Amino acid sequence: MSYRITTPVDGYSGDVVGVAFVDGQATTDDEAAVAYFRRHGYTVSGGDEDQAPATVERPARNASTDAWRAYAIAQGMTSDEAAAHTRDELVALYDGVDG
Repeated sequence: MSYRITTPVDGYSGDVVGVAFVDGQATTDDEAAVAYFRRHGYTVSGGDEDQAPATVERPARNASTDAWRAYAIAQGMTSDEAAAHTRDELVALYDGVDG
């Protein structure tokens, strides 16, 4: 599913969480990036526009690596960054952080 993203800064060109913007506009199908944009005030259109961004609760310390990666992505980490970390690294990074 493709989404059109508009930056809160008129005319911005550059990369944000791995998505390239030109003159304040970009398209992506990266759901984690879309969640980031929604949380940070970007305009998101396309896809299921009426769906609120998903919230991901902080997993238990002994939860799976996938659960911790999903949490990290929900906190703004890119998918590639999350994949580069072990579960224990993510636990240490987000220790004491509430969702």
